Amino acid sequence: MCAVGLFRVRFATLPALVAAVLLFMCGLAQAQTDKKVALVIGNSHYANEAALTNPHNDAEDMAEVLSRIGFKVMVKFDLDYNSLRNSLMEFTQLADQAEIAAVFYAGHGIEMSGTNYLIPIDARLDNESQIAFQALPLDLVLNSVSGASRLRIVFLDACRNNPFLKKIQSRLGTSRSALGRGLAPIEPNEGTVVAFAAKDGTTASDGAERNSPFTKALLKHIVQPGLDVDFLLRHVRDDVLKETGGKQEPYKYGSLPAESLTLAETDEAAAAERQKPGQGASQTPAQSEVRSETDKARVAWEAVSNSNNPTDMATIVRMFPGTVYADLAQARIAQISADETHEPGEATEVAVNTTGDFTGTMQRTPDQSTPKSWFMATYADIDFFGGDLYETGLKVQRADQCAALCSSNLACRMFTFNWKAQRCFLKSSYEVAQKASGVTSGFFFKAGLSDPPAVITIEWELMVSADIQALDLGPTDDRTYAGCFQNCRGDNRCTALSFANKAKRNKCWLKGGYAGNSVDARGVVSARRAQEIVSPFLVVPAVSKD
Repeated sequence: MCAVGLFRVRFATLPALVAAVLLFMCGLAQAQTDKKVALVIGNSHYANEAALTNPHNDAEDMAEVLSRIGFKVMVKFDLDYNSLRNSLMEFTQLADQAEIAAVFYAGHGIEMSGTNYLIPIDARLDNESQIAFQALPLDLVLNSVSGASRLRIVFLDACRNNPFLKKIQSRLGTSRSALGRGLAPIEPNEGTVVAFAAKDGTTASDGAERNSPFTKALLKHIVQPGLDVDFLLRHVRDDVLKETGGKQEPYKYGSLPAESLTLAETDEAAAAERQKPGQGASQTPAQSEVRSETDKARVAWEAVSNSNNPTDMATIVRMFPGTVYADLAQARIAQISADETHEPGEATEVAVNTTGDFTGTMQRTPDQSTPKSWFMATYADIDFFGGDLYETGLKVQRADQCAALCSSNLACRMFTFNWKAQRCFLKSSYEVAQKASGVTSGFFFKAGLSDPPAVITIEWELMVSADIQALDLGPTDDRTYAGCFQNCRGDNRCTALSFANKAKRNKCWLKGGYAGNSVDARGVVSARRAQEIVSPFLVVPAVSKD
């Protein structure tokens, strides 16, 4: 809400010209802010079903990209029934004043008797009669964007293989069920477009990478300046068909007017918009300040977006309140806090954004006569370097899947799972254990129940998007990080290294002396010597390796 009315009341003696200028500036800033608005929702952690791997990632990345191309973004994670309704109500007020309104939803959806519903995280759907009371009809989403004057668009990455559907049909039988596979076709009003991740009646893949195939394609093309919405959706369709081998086909419902509509303006179009009559030849100081703060927040977020340190996130919240990046940081803090509250014996999240099925407690049975057997110890934020059975790793979605692969391979004694790359590296041995945020490692050992679990010595600390400031020993000819790392390990003078992957030459720099400081540097991976003993956060019985 603009505060000019307050100025008019308290300072009634202001000259009319000044008051008019204040009114003009307020109206302009409000119009600029609300021209493009978006609501982004990611529902991953369902209370009564297994968690989905990607919706949180999809929503986080989509919110950041939409903010970057000029949208005012509301981003929400893991919404229950009331929170989902309230978020749609709040967004409706934003959309009523906007030219373009977009909603992106990633999570579970369901279709019953031709009506599509979004499923909140607190839903407990044991039979069809509960759907209308515990899920929200898609019509509410369409209503929330209906007030936008030029373009209303909804992206639904909600056609996943649905556990709620399976549960209900297992009780009723598919012949008696009014539930359909995937979502049902719809006919939105003119000027409204709804994009399904998969054609009606089919399901979409959650994907084996950080983002689902549909969201991955959207993120790639939505930032292209001047790309018409129709062509945007065609590109997304082609990319998803190619990535899924023709198994998943995104589909667009609704029609658009004859004018060209784009979500990311070209620089020329943005300049022309500022030159329109009545809008002035340039941005006001207030507008420039808002844009500058958003840009600063974006740069800061990019520097720490892979961090799981709550202090990093708290800094974003403190320095850039009111931005979408503060919302993203706040959500990350909540997620980190949730990960840290798991007690032994609970189903444990073994790495950020991954769900694990490990159960069990630390072994402390005092019976010395118990025969030795195999156990698996898991360690957070540690990478076992070297000894790979498969050089490029294996694609998996969760750390427990990686552990199962290692357990079934007699040559495997340990593994490293990188949750962001969704890759599992099975190992027969390792050369060094190094600190690495966002990975989970497993170590198989043979012991009696009374023996203490294995501990690991971390010899190195890995840092992503950071350049270590130390005495340069000079560049090497290494073209890979592994070669650079080995070069430093074999040189007694080398206490750290920095590897710039995108550099055309001199990628690897060896460092000597004190290596305690680092600076943000995108595209750079660094490591420095460290000495730290860590205990596993979980120990469970493992399949015999004998």
